[in-house]
Amino acid sequence: MVVQGKGGGYDASMNLPRLRPLDVVPVEHEGKTMFRARDNEGIIEQEVVLPPVVFVVWSMLDGSVGLADLQDRIAERFKGTKIPLQDLENIVRDLDEHFLLESDRLAERRREIADAYRNAPHRPPKFAGLSYSKSPVQLSIELDGYFKGEKGAGLPDGSAAGEEVRGVIAPHIDFPRGGWCYTHAYREIAQRSRADLYLILGVAHASPPNPMVVTSKSYHTPLGPAETDRDFVDALAKRFPRCFDDEVVHRNEHSAEFQAVFLRHARRDAPFTVVPILCSAFEMYCGPESPSSAPRVEEFLQALRETLEASGKKTCIVAGVDYAHVGPRFGDKVDLDQKLVDWMTAEDRKSLDRIREGDAEGFWQSVVADGNRRHVCGLSATYAALRLLGPAKGGLLQYGYAPDPAGGIVSFAAAAF
Repeated sequence: MVVQGKGGGYDASMNLPRLRPLDVVPVEHEGKTMFRARDNEGIIEQEVVLPPVVFVVWSMLDGSVGLADLQDRIAERFKGTKIPLQDLENIVRDLDEHFLLESDRLAERRREIADAYRNAPHRPPKFAGLSYSKSPVQLSIELDGYFKGEKGAGLPDGSAAGEEVRGVIAPHIDFPRGGWCYTHAYREIAQRSRADLYLILGVAHASPPNPMVVTSKSYHTPLGPAETDRDFVDALAKRFPRCFDDEVVHRNEHSAEFQAVFLRHARRDAPFTVVPILCSAFEMYCGPESPSSAPRVEEFLQALRETLEASGKKTCIVAGVDYAHVGPRFGDKVDLDQKLVDWMTAEDRKSLDRIREGDAEGFWQSVVADGNRRHVCGLSATYAALRLLGPAKGGLLQYGYAPDPAGGIVSFAAAAF
């Protein structure tokens, strides 16, 4: 869907709505440079492509300008180019109609989506048929293929040597790029976990204001449902009533869904329940300081610990996280070369050393000390997992990275505790 600017009738007597914080990257579309907007909230169901002029208008909408001001700013920036007010009005209207602006129309759509999710009986597999097969038989074949592949962990053989695993770190990158790495974490679960409850800590890429967001919905997968433990989440809500705030972010988030899929495959017919929690950016509460200094984060972690202890259930913590996101695709003004890869892997290794030691605070500082130059999206979820696991040593199973098609590199790892 290409936003062309064919609307009209926008009220020019007041400031225009500001842009939404979307993930926008330049792309080639029909032989021309365009800008693709990706919506982590999932409000925009189709891919949106912005022509250059529309992108410029969108990028200048900060909530403080009217049409005349916008016209002047564009003329100043582009050496006298003056877009007619009617054309600007049409573009703004079209942007609003496509839910690209923070407007009343968008607010109403958000309410509709939140109500629909709240009333749904379960969370459907959003990415089935996109990131993995929606056929149960074909999906099982796909997942087994990752286990048996050149870099895979090998199929579980039924042995259970060693202590029971208390937690794992797995990727949340799409399966075609990182499926092999998932297998090293989930082979540990298949062979060394008999947990009743899996606490899934994913990443809320939409960055809601609630630091940790719980859902009461079971995550359905083509292999069967990962049933959410309603007794557990109800008990957690009594200790931390705001845990369901922003629950709708689960609707479009892949990081927990991908863990539910691999869990269903790894544990097959074994009975278990899950508690899916999405971690937002703790930095919103503590900046570069430790999240332990942020009361709202600490209150949630304490409530979660107390609920885990009171449940009496054998629990395994699953962190679905990726690490570095570097390169032009992620805003880095650097060449995508071996020097960048070497720097990324060296810094990642420092962070992974802290993970192996079970050092939550050391891990946090290893990422934020330079302002999170690596754009580590799994920062908060990994920190939360390490805090909940307590003084537990981990074993690094695998580390890897994969290219981003738009010009970047994403790193990920598998570890077990």
